[in-house]
Amino acid sequence: MTWHARLPIRARITAAFAVVMVALLFGLGLTLYLAIGAALADEIDTGLRFRANTLAPLDQRTVVETRNPALEEPRESFDQLLGADGTVLRATPGLPAAPLLTVAEVRDLDAPRFFTKAVPGVQGQARLLAVPLHHTDSGKVLIVGETAVDRRDALDQLLVVLAVGGPIAVGVASYAGWRVAGWAMRPVARIQHEASAITASGLDRRIELPPAQDELYRLTETLNDMLARLDDALSSERRFLQQASHELRTPLAALKAELDLARSAPRSAAELTAAVASAAEETDRLARLADDLLALARAHDGRLPVRREMVDLRELVHASVDLFAARAGERDQRIEADVPPTLAFLDPMRVRQALDNVLDNALRHTRAGVTVQLSGEVHGPDLVLTVTDSGPGFDQLVDGHQGGLGLRIAEAVAVSHGGRLDRSNAAAGGAVVRMTFAGVVGQA
Repeated sequence: MTWHARLPIRARITAAFAVVMVALLFGLGLTLYLAIGAALADEIDTGLRFRANTLAPLDQRTVVETRNPALEEPRESFDQLLGADGTVLRATPGLPAAPLLTVAEVRDLDAPRFFTKAVPGVQGQARLLAVPLHHTDSGKVLIVGETAVDRRDALDQLLVVLAVGGPIAVGVASYAGWRVAGWAMRPVARIQHEASAITASGLDRRIELPPAQDELYRLTETLNDMLARLDDALSSERRFLQQASHELRTPLAALKAELDLARSAPRSAAELTAAVASAAEETDRLARLADDLLALARAHDGRLPVRREMVDLRELVHASVDLFAARAGERDQRIEADVPPTLAFLDPMRVRQALDNVLDNALRHTRAGVTVQLSGEVHGPDLVLTVTDSGPGFDQLVDGHQGGLGLRIAEAVAVSHGGRLDRSNAAAGGAVVRMTFAGVVGQA
């Protein structure tokens, strides 16, 4: 992670704002500096042209020895008249006697031309305009010049203004960016405050949505959706604990009652055998509950690890029915299975676990003297196993997470095979549990 990524968002926004302002001010300052410099240079050149146009005609009525007051410009402006051989014919008083152009430059001059060079006795670089006097036959050259000191001073002053005003402008802009970023982050702080006030016992609360449907609005919606999922997960966990406690309490109470009864008074061998058989049955039920809890603990996203193999469906179903046949007979109940002879590619242990749980749930909620129906149907590559009992059915006012741990395991098994588990009530009464296993028929 880079150092700037560890900065607060407000600081990053302010820094980005400052960088943009520095780049903008630098670009504007450079453009202004170049534009003003070019304008001042054009102004100097325009002045030199005007002076050259004014002075050039005067030479027609002068001689070398005549001194013309028009050629005497004080201070930064100066003039010089050169002969064809480069000798100085006239010059502004105070200007050194040396010619401003070399002999080669004079000979090569056939049209007005600008020069920028150092001139003895003149401060800094000077701008020169050399004009050949074609209206005379002498080959004379008129040179008008002006120092660039005023232009340089003006540009230096501009640099000082930019150097002083630029940082001040960046500082003011950065402060404004800091305040604007703080104002923009205020709704985020409110969302953070409301979110931190929501505890595990108050997951039904939601964060107030901002009025503008912008990024913060979508962020708040996402947080509220997450809170809803957490609330559902916590409620599911509470239901799971309640179901586990209820499922464990019943066999433990029955087991303790049988053991207390067995030791409370002298019992016959037949009575002790019946008590031990009942205790063994409750122990088996506890073992199945332990297996169910372990399976749920291993489930990820409602799925269990499966190991598929080709299985005879009828044999698998009848093995589960035979397990509960004796128990059903003791209560004058029956289990009828109608499953077609089908080969299915599934996990026999998991499917057997699901069938055992559904049948156990059906027998416990079905009154004596009735039949529990187990049927199998093949729909293309899908297999559907349906168990129907005559119990009280499912409460339609309660959500789908009912039926105890057994049905939760059965649902996880169906989902792990690409299917689902559906709960409903039969028209004549009783519960209907339908397990769908997708793409398992006749495929290896």
